[in-house]
Amino acid sequence: MALDEIQRKREVVASRARIREFVFGIQDGLMTTVGLLAGIQGATENNLVVIVTGLTSMFAGAVSMATGSYLSSNAEKEIFDKELKDAAELAEREPYVAAEGLLGALSEEGLGKEQSYRIVKLLGQRHGAFLRTFQEKVFGLGSAAINRPIQAALVMGFSFMIGATIPLLPYLLFSGINALYVSIGLAALTLFSVGVFKGYLAARPLFASGAQFFVIAVGASLLGYLIGLAVQHFFPEISIPAG
Repeated sequence: MALDEIQRKREVVASRARIREFVFGIQDGLMTTVGLLAGIQGATENNLVVIVTGLTSMFAGAVSMATGSYLSSNAEKEIFDKELKDAAELAEREPYVAAEGLLGALSEEGLGKEQSYRIVKLLGQRHGAFLRTFQEKVFGLGSAAINRPIQAALVMGFSFMIGATIPLLPYLLFSGINALYVSIGLAALTLFSVGVFKGYLAARPLFASGAQFFVIAVGASLLGYLIGLAVQHFFPEISIPAG
């Protein structure tokens, strides 16, 4: 593998760092919204009520997901940075202890004692290289684990809105049970496509990956609809006007 190909691969890996937020946001936006709309549809035939409920859920959910993603990613980053600092201080304060730790870590990966010693001695001549290797091999603090909280929040929020918009669109064109069927169909198709995309990136079977998302989407929609029917059955005095 040529060096330029390795560099290109590194850039590809870095560009896919937010795939977790993208897939999670799309999936949650779709499943939450289609389940909610199915539940509301089961309790009322008022399209306006369904649309307003869907829009409210979409914006509230996007803000909630983005905020939650930011707070969790920022907390993870702060803890990660603190651990990096502690490891650096340990290596600076007790270099022999750090060297012994790195020797042990390299030995656990299958290198002989003499080979490990030569590597540690060579790295010791370059403080930065030694420190980064020490942080990664001894404490598992690889640089790939560093998060970007704001970027994660934006990706999560926008992907949630995209996911929530898709099952809501049919209610702008149709009404009643027809809108529900089209909404479920679009949500399932979208999740199947996202599953295929995920499978492509992960080099997994495309159909199996897409089918997993498809089954989850249809199951969530049916569950939401059944909940709406149950509410209507057990609380018949609660009704939403149809017009």
